[in-house]
Parts: sequence; C-alpha cells; structure tokens
Amino acid sequence: MVNPALKSPEGQPPRVVVPEPTERGAEAATAPKDWTIHRPEPEKVEDPPPKPISQVLLDHLKTMWTASASAIQIEQVKIQLTPPQPLTPAEVPGQLAKEVLVYTPSKIKKTENI
Repeated sequence: MVNPALKSPEGQPPRVVVPEPTERGAEAATAPKDWTIHRPEPEKVEDPPPKPISQVLLDHLKTMWTASASAIQIEQVKIQLTPPQPLTPAEVPGQLAKEVLVYTPSKIKKTENI
C-alpha cells in the first residue's frame, strides 16, 4: 500500500476479494473442468494430397504441345495471307539468269614495236 489514503484503519485486516463459486470467470470459460461430460474432439481439417509429379509433368507437356501447335497454325495463316515477294534475277535458279547481259570488250594490249 503506497497511498496512505488507501490504508485500512488500524486493527482491521485488509480487504481481500474472493470470487464467488457460482460465477464463471475467465478460467472456467477457457478450460472445462467437468471430466464426466463427453465433449467431441474438434475435427481436424486435412489438406488434400498434392498432385503427383507425373500428373504435373503431363499437364506441362500438354500445355507446351498445344502452345507449339497454335504457334505453327499462326505461322501458316501468316504465310497464306502475305503475298509472295517477286524474285530478283540473282535469285532465279540457273546459270543464264545470273550472267551479265551487257557487252564489255576485252582490253587490247598494244606493243610499240610495230
């Protein structure tokens, strides 16, 4: 007792607070003390088992297969929609198409002795 005003008068014992047995306090609410009453156990929630690695790999393979198939289909449609580029003479197959058609005379060697 620090505060002198809260001191009990001389000769009287200090006041002690005792909880009544009929009132339920915080202790009684949290822990059941009557062992004769059968209370069901709380049900445990079990996590579903994880997917097997083989199933995960098959799903991944299926996804990759469909993605590659759709990429090929897109490329085929793109080729069909774009007109073909005209070929340059250098790209035409065969030797005659690659020859130069302009005549260039060969150089004549002159000698001064004549």
